[in-house]
Amino acid sequence: MAAYKSRVIDNIICDKVSGELDASLASEWVDKLEEHEAHSKMTLHRFHDVRDINAVNLSFDNLWSVAQRRLYAYKSGHETLAAFWVSTPLNYGVARMYQSLTAGTPFKIEVFYNLNEVADFLGIEQAKLEAVGF
Repeated sequence: MAAYKSRVIDNIICDKVSGELDASLASEWVDKLEEHEAHSKMTLHRFHDVRDINAVNLSFDNLWSVAQRRLYAYKSGHETLAAFWVSTPLNYGVARMYQSLTAGTPFKIEVFYNLNEVADFLGIEQAKLEAVGF
């Protein structure tokens, strides 16, 4: 079963996506990101735990639409860091494809297999990321 969970810690939107990533789940994911952004006065960085995505039913057009929607909805223009924490070649590949689609934008996206690298990239203590507890 697909699921999306999120919470904000300090200035980082922490979320977890699991199950089959399809257009519906991707849309829910973006809806929640936009909601968090709308309710914040500061730039929010992102920590995406996508290690438990076990299937992808998302066309290139779906992924392109998500990237375009994010760019259109993101109004601040400030650089935003986004770290994807992955565990398999599948979730690594999808995250890298999204990274490619947002090249040259305010979104600085990196993909990592190790949580300590995620923490370093986001400038946060690893213990805070471990405590997210989805």
